[in-house]
Amino acid sequence: MRVFVAYGYHERDRWVEDCVLPLIAAFGCEAVHGRVVYGGVLPDEVMKAIRSSDALLGFTTRRESIGEGQYRTHDWVVQELLIAHAQEPQIPWVEIREQGVVSPGGILESANAQRIDYREEDLAGCLVKIAHALRRLREMTEVITVRLGPPGAVDEVSVLLDDPSFVCTWQTLRGVAESAPRRIPVFPIGGRLFVRIRGLAQRELVRIAISVRGRTWRSDYELLDTVAIHIKE
Repeated sequence: MRVFVAYGYHERDRWVEDCVLPLIAAFGCEAVHGRVVYGGVLPDEVMKAIRSSDALLGFTTRRESIGEGQYRTHDWVVQELLIAHAQEPQIPWVEIREQGVVSPGGILESANAQRIDYREEDLAGCLVKIAHALRRLREMTEVITVRLGPPGAVDEVSVLLDDPSFVCTWQTLRGVAESAPRRIPVFPIGGRLFVRIRGLAQRELVRIAISVRGRTWRSDYELLDTVAIHIKE
């Protein structure tokens, strides 16, 4: 997993470099960041780095006092969060907000995203929460490649892949909660058919459905602890 880290590049935020970047590496992930001129416009290289990342951690720490114990944060960190939020599909992001920092407002405040609040005096507690967030982000971004079967059904579906009416969807079942179907591409590789599923939580069951020319093939709900899932008409 490639994680973009948005933070202020000055001495007060050195703990992000000293503690958070090694923590990301300890999870087997790649940490990416871009140094910019304070208050400047984000260069194209930084925006490309965000768009090519799997997740983003944004540290909205204190920058400018506005009185009464309140602070604005770094404009470029807010911009980096907005870039991640605006991607399609959206890049999962977590805001880590220091005590006293006012909300960036707008779409970031109304977004259904995780936020970690912390105090400078309790960085250890903040790091524990970041570790939990990284684990969840890995679950959300992990891609599982699944082979469709059995061969008879695959042969029938393969000849229809380029049909304009071809639709493949997947949905999950967790307990009694069934997700809405989501479209997913089917890849023909080496005479077989595969789908790639991202963001599957532990113990979630998956069902694949393919519809084309009025015909439908559908699997049962299954745990993806094997490499194949069978569809049937």
